[in-house]
Amino acid sequence: MKLLKFYDKKSVEPTDHDIVVVDEKYVFDKPKELILKESLTAFSGDDFTIKDTDGTSYFKCEGKTFNIRDKKVVYDLEGNPVFNVRNTILFLKSRLKIYDGKDDKKTLASVSPVTSISSRKYTITYTNIATEKEETLDLKCDFFSHSCGVFYGKEKEGSPMICKVIKKIDAKSLLTNKENYYIEIASGVDVAFMVAIAICFDELKNDDKDHKIK
Repeated sequence: MKLLKFYDKKSVEPTDHDIVVVDEKYVFDKPKELILKESLTAFSGDDFTIKDTDGTSYFKCEGKTFNIRDKKVVYDLEGNPVFNVRNTILFLKSRLKIYDGKDDKKTLASVSPVTSISSRKYTITYTNIATEKEETLDLKCDFFSHSCGVFYGKEKEGSPMICKVIKKIDAKSLLTNKENYYIEIASGVDVAFMVAIAICFDELKNDDKDHKIK
């Protein structure tokens, strides 16, 4: 059944060219697996650290819980702002934008729902620095919002899944209300960009939960 499709077991694959959105220094010739760990509960803020499975740090994220004015800012290890994610409203459904640095002067990507009602399908629009062209990705979430896949093209057409994000559920996360995500990224794909998409997935998951409650 399509409603019960999950993306945690599906393998990521590279495309025939690099995908560079934030900076080419975040593109690697080998797959990367990062862990996004929430350090505060959703009631007091959403601060994250981003490390790989060996414990090497890549980024840190600071930001309050999303609303129409707040944003999440991701910094490198030297404290320089890399990108920020902001929430807007589009036909009563969340639309997220990813900006360069700490302000909203330069848009890197937009994440929009395929339909105006509650959905698990989103379109990511961005300019690829490697090709100097506007491109799109498909973001598909499972029914329970525990995993998602990022596809370079249409999933139903057999396009490669370049990234997957999996929500980790264990006793600690249930007790502390902290959510951790595993981000597996194919080689040749901007890992900073995929971290931004993972943060968007967290927000979209919460948004979809609100729709289900209503």
